[in-house]
Amino acid sequence: MAGDGYIGDLVFVYGTLRRGFINNEATLAFRGGAEFIAEGWVPGLLYSTGWYPALIEEGPGSVKGEVWRLTTTGVMAILDDYEGLMDEPAEYERVRREVQTDQGPMEAWLYLYIDRVDPVQLIPSGDWADAFVSPGDVR
Repeated sequence: MAGDGYIGDLVFVYGTLRRGFINNEATLAFRGGAEFIAEGWVPGLLYSTGWYPALIEEGPGSVKGEVWRLTTTGVMAILDDYEGLMDEPAEYERVRREVQTDQGPMEAWLYLYIDRVDPVQLIPSGDWADAFVSPGDVR
């Protein structure tokens, strides 16, 4: 995968890939192959699907997350697999969007949820940490 073209790209993560959350093989590979840049937010609404969040680009809200820079080849492929981009049907698509940060706007990849959401599962704050709390996780 040398020269996979994603080294140096920014990725906005808003759920289980954020610092302090799940430490499974994919999250550890991501954090080991990327460097944290800044906290940020994007316009949209955040929903819970149960164990992971769903970012939808509609509504008046904003979604909190983190911007990371990819430093290792193959990490984008790990993320695409983790987010199920090759699943049939896929729940997410990877797109580039402007992320607002205290350091100014940054263009980053993010994963948009493309399946249906349950309106009852809206996370009004737009912060996954407010919806996902288990022993060993954020708080």
